Amino acid sequence: MALRNAFAGTEVFISTVKAGSFTAAATQLGVTKSAVTKAVTQLEGRLGVKLLHRTTRRLSLTPEGAAFFEQAEASLDQLCAAEDAARSQASTVRGLLRIDMPAAFGRRVAMPILMDVLKAHPDLRLAASFSDRVIDPVEEGVDLCLRFGELPDRSDIMARRLGSQRLVICASPSYLAAAGTPSDLDGLQHHSCILGSRPEKPVSWRVVDDQGRARSLDPPATHLVSDGEAVITMALAGFGLCQMPQSLVRAHIGSGELKVVLPDRCRAGSPFNALWPATRRVLPKVRVVVDELVRRAEAGQL
Repeated sequence: MALRNAFAGTEVFISTVKAGSFTAAATQLGVTKSAVTKAVTQLEGRLGVKLLHRTTRRLSLTPEGAAFFEQAEASLDQLCAAEDAARSQASTVRGLLRIDMPAAFGRRVAMPILMDVLKAHPDLRLAASFSDRVIDPVEEGVDLCLRFGELPDRSDIMARRLGSQRLVICASPSYLAAAGTPSDLDGLQHHSCILGSRPEKPVSWRVVDDQGRARSLDPPATHLVSDGEAVITMALAGFGLCQMPQSLVRAHIGSGELKVVLPDRCRAGSPFNALWPATRRVLPKVRVVVDELVRRAEAGQL
């Protein structure tokens, strides 16, 4: 019982640090603020060190608290991973799936698929984040990442290729009517272009040359936007040309809201992959999502 209480106090401490206050931690844990305060105080008494500086405005870690938090969080993650591994023998898909996705693709394409998976597996819970930056799933504690681009050369990350997306250059009819339509790649230098950024560094476009070879192109970085959804929104509003995976602009092209430019030069594809930490066994909650993504990709739905 004492060991169990010790783990409980540690979990409450970790939750308090992450939440930033006793009140926020109590809300997340579904207990009273006094219960959280008491658990942390008892933990400090048991350890014989002060873990948190308390003021009326904020909490902050003491040096001892910071050291304990880092080790305790890692140990708790290992314990949770061990529990998940034990559950992996069961057929039920359950638990919290932490997944990070590119913003536009995640909202427009991946989320409807994930919601179908959630409906089929009621015991599965989702923690979804959307970012176009390249994150490290091992360091950031993410169970699954969906990413465009080449795979990282790392032994601690597993991956499953989901296919390749054609990258198209497009713009709104209003923009092309005002600025003209480029007839070749050199003509892009005279246009306003909306580029993605990682972080604040323009992302090159991928095109094919006269010999049909894929190469990178750096058009004018008129606008730098780190969110793919915002890139599309700006293109629809007539701010310039953009290059995006075809699946994200297919509906807008079909409706005439966007027009493809230089289609013969837009035959380069971008690999699309699912990645997860190799240090963990492929849990059922990860496998079921990856399998569904593979099935949708093979059906041409990604």
